[in-house]
Parts: sequence; C-alpha cells; structure tokens
Amino acid sequence: MTLSDCRVLIVDDHAHNRALLAALLEGLSITLVEQAANGIEGLEKVARRRPDLILLDVMMPGMDGYEMCRKLRQTYSHSDLPVIFVTALDSPDERSACFAAGGTDMVAKPINGPEIASRVGVHLENRILLDRLRAFQERLSLELEAARAIQENLTPGQAELNRVGAATGTVIQAHAETSSELGGDFWSVRDDGDGHVVVLLADFAGHGVAPALNVIRLHTLFGRIAAAAAPHEAMVALNAELKALLPVGQYATALYGIFDARRGRFSFAGAAAPPFWIVQNGQARYIEASGPPLGAFQDAEYETQTVEIGPDAQLFLHSDALMESQVDGADIADEQVLAAWLVEDAGSGSLPRALAARFHRLLPGPPPDDLTMISIGAR
Repeated sequence: MTLSDCRVLIVDDHAHNRALLAALLEGLSITLVEQAANGIEGLEKVARRRPDLILLDVMMPGMDGYEMCRKLRQTYSHSDLPVIFVTALDSPDERSACFAAGGTDMVAKPINGPEIASRVGVHLENRILLDRLRAFQERLSLELEAARAIQENLTPGQAELNRVGAATGTVIQAHAETSSELGGDFWSVRDDGDGHVVVLLADFAGHGVAPALNVIRLHTLFGRIAAAAAPHEAMVALNAELKALLPVGQYATALYGIFDARRGRFSFAGAAAPPFWIVQNGQARYIEASGPPLGAFQDAEYETQTVEIGPDAQLFLHSDALMESQVDGADIADEQVLAAWLVEDAGSGSLPRALAARFHRLLPGPPPDDLTMISIGAR
C-alpha cells in the first residue's frame, strides 16, 4: 500500500474548500478522494466504504464536524480512521473541543497547502505502516500456529501412550504446555520391543524459535537412537550430535531412561536435569539425575544408574518449571511441597493433570516456562 492507494474523504459545506483540498491531495498522488457537504452525508459515505483518512470541517449545517467525529469514534479508533479537523476556529478552547470530539489532528483555515500536505502525509504514512504491521502480525500468527501444530505432533498423543503402555505393561500419562507459541521442551516415549519403556525428557535453554527448532532436531535424533542402547550410550550419542548442530550457548538439560515394569527397575542417565520422583506406599522420594548438559561439551561423559521400583509405584518426571516458577517472588514448590502434592494426588487417576491443576491454582494463565510432566507405572 502507498499514498496513491489511500482513500480520503473531505467533509466541508463549501464546494471551493473541497475542491482546493482535493487539488492539494492530488499533488500528493492521492486521487481516491470522496467529498461530502455535511456530517450526515459524510457518515453515509464512511458506511459505504471506510476511507483511510478524513479531512473534516467543524461548522456545517445538518450535522457539524464535532458530532460526526463523535459518532465515528463509537466505531473506529484513531488508528483505524484518523480525522484531521480543518477549521477556522483556532482558539485554545476550540482546539480542545476538536480533540475532545475524537480528532486526531487539526489545521487552521485559511488553508495552508504545505501544512495540509505535511499532516496528511504523516497520518497516511502512519496508517500504511500500521496496516503493514497488522498484516505482518496476522501472517506471523498463522505461521506460529502452524509451527505449533507441527511441534505438538512431535510428541506422543494419548493413543500412542496407550499403545506403548499396552506393549510394556505400564500406564503412561503426560501433561505438557508451553509458555509461548513455541516451546523448548521435548519429551517422548517408545517401547524397545522387549517390554521396556524408553523415555526422554529434555528442556532446551531459552524461549522462542531457536529452542523450538532444536526440539525438532532432538526428535529426529531420538528416533535414530537404538532402542536397546544403554542410557549413558544414548546420551553420549545425543550429545555428540547436538554439539555439532547447536551454536555456542545453546544446550539442553535432559533425562533418558528405560523402565522395566516386570523387574521393577528404572535405568537412567541425566544431563543436568531436575530430579525425578518415585511415589510409592504414601511416600515420595526424589532421585538426582546429574551429568553435563547436552550439546555443551564435546567429550561429555554420562553414567547409567539404576533404581528399584515396586510394582505399585509411579515414576514421575518433570521439567524445571514445576518447581522454579515463582509466586510473589518465591518458588512455587520446594522438594517438601512437591513430595506432599505427589503423595496426595497419587491416586487421582492422572498425576500430571492433578499437578497441573495445583500449579494453575497458584499461578493462573500460561506458565512462565514450558511445563512438562510424565508419569509411568506398572499396570
């Protein structure tokens, strides 16, 4: 859109004033000009097709400029439809009345060509910039919505969780939400073909597009890892790939584990991840998952550890937003608080959803960081 594409409405009861203003607009290459002799006629023309700017006289028969502008502002904001009063009334009170009625700007009669040209040019250029910004925002919103849908498809839906659970003798539930349109958390589960659940939960540093792209990278890499690989071997492989791909300063915390429901055993390797939890017999205990973050160091080493899990226990993994989000300057939960929540909600039917409900009762709205929670237990 350029000035030549803009449409201007001139509202003045004197034909020679309208003709003079139209000639000045033509000098700005503005040829889409309509004219009206009073406020009533002006409103009718706006209703048929909204202009990009109105040049409006004050003193007119039938309906004056003040009344017309007040009626316009019931529908259109200043950014939607700028109105420049062109009036012989030039006292401070009269100027104030123009702005009180909803005017965007004003110029005094007798008409000064360069002043009119300058003010019209400024307001129309602003209008053009706003239109471009709105178009950009709409396009960006659509693109982010599409990207979010793609990202959501990278993680298992409930049908896939049920399938993996049936193949491994487990019940798997999850809850995930992002702090913005695109998230930096990645999680996935799969069965290894031998009755074990393979789980990965990772959290890329930062927010926005870069972490979201890294999530797609990690999804691809997770698919390449052999299902039978030991957790430390999987982490070494993921680290080597991410180190080659990520720019300096980008990395991920992660937990990679293999859950054997038949033997009641969870083998895992951590990469600076938050601790995970075992909930059993009315108690909740956490297990540290230390290790260097993924993608930060070339020759990072990881260790496979194993913990025993009883037949009626639930394994609970979460990203750091669950404990590190703050309310009134304090973390939303420490280890004692989270342990109490886990025990109280262990029989809720879905530990992740129950914890999410607690989280949002304390902190309504989108979380300040991506929030991911996974629970796994034997059937």
